[in-house]
Amino acid sequence: MTTFNAKPDFSLFLQALSWEIDDQAGIEVRNDLLREVGRGMAGRLQPPLCNTIHQLQIELNALLGMINWGYVKLDLLAEEQAMRIVHEDLPQVGSAGEPSGTWLAPVLEGLYGRWITSQPGAFGDYVVSRDIDAEDLNSVPTQTVILYMRTRSNSN
Repeated sequence: MTTFNAKPDFSLFLQALSWEIDDQAGIEVRNDLLREVGRGMAGRLQPPLCNTIHQLQIELNALLGMINWGYVKLDLLAEEQAMRIVHEDLPQVGSAGEPSGTWLAPVLEGLYGRWITSQPGAFGDYVVSRDIDAEDLNSVPTQTVILYMRTRSNSN
């Protein structure tokens, strides 16, 4: 008897699941659900405490490499009191998502939100959201840009 030890491919299942979730729950509910999935993933795969952005970027890339989910570049935006998170090579679920190929992007919002807020000096009042204006929406995106920032200014 010959045994074939190929890893299962879940792409067809995920694509059909994505269509059903979008059809039955709608985009807003889907995005909320996927953010929670990202937070759950981050709870199971946590970086150590890091004292610098460079160290955090190295640790996050090691974690992303373990699950084959691309890589990240972190940049502090001091004037905006924000961090720009540029994620490259997010896995795609076929053409699902808006724009096409970005269905898993909300997972990144939850993932990075939890990872970053677990670090020393993280904001307690924060928002993590995609910066769609910074993405090239005319092609299948290879880059997902996320901003992590305070929800209100210190001047209030």
